Amino acid sequence: MADESTIENRVYLFKDLAAAYLSANPGALHGESRATALAALADLAMVSCAVADNEELEGPALAALIRKG
Repeated sequence: MADESTIENRVYLFKDLAAAYLSANPGALHGESRATALAALADLAMVSCAVADNEELEGPALAALIRKG
């Protein structure tokens, strides 16, 4: 299990990424676009975890890891 600071980093990263996504897509959580928005937020949560858990990786290696899912 990740240590407390890693979990805190995950939360802050997700909060910032989710806020940016929702700001760029107002109303995304309403109506027909809700499923798409939830999928995007789930992807952002996964990216937040990958970044926080692998902070020792260089950018290209981290990007490759994220692309693998």
